[in-house]
Amino acid sequence: MASITFNDGTSATLDNGTTGIANGYGSRFADWVPFTRPIGPAVTALGTGLRYQYAFRTDYGASFNMTDIPNTSMSVMLRLQAHLIGGGTCTVDVGDGTTLPYTCCLAPDGDVSISLQDKGLLLYSMSFTLINAAASPTAMICQY
Repeated sequence: MASITFNDGTSATLDNGTTGIANGYGSRFADWVPFTRPIGPAVTALGTGLRYQYAFRTDYGASFNMTDIPNTSMSVMLRLQAHLIGGGTCTVDVGDGTTLPYTCCLAPDGDVSISLQDKGLLLYSMSFTLINAAASPTAMICQY
């Protein structure tokens, strides 16, 4: 069951409330796209057109959405948004049964946003661009 856990002084977990439906498939994150980004100055050689980069580090991350979040979770969504923008970390459990949870923070060029998904049912979605903040970097893979 996909969820995001964080502690902004009080521990909280955000999921979309569908963990008990269809063996938890309804709770899966949507549009999961992993990425790897070397961070450091880059130049393109004039003579060859080849790119050269001095990488200080490599960020391993993913962009994804959590959909179908009920309006009753709005306070947790706002807390999570403020926590991540303020430099906090969270634990992302993709719920695929094979991947360990990722300890994440907001990517340097990333964002976390809330949008109204369904006006009639008052369902919201959250979009994330996070990087793995673990001591040993690992690509953020999701097996669904």
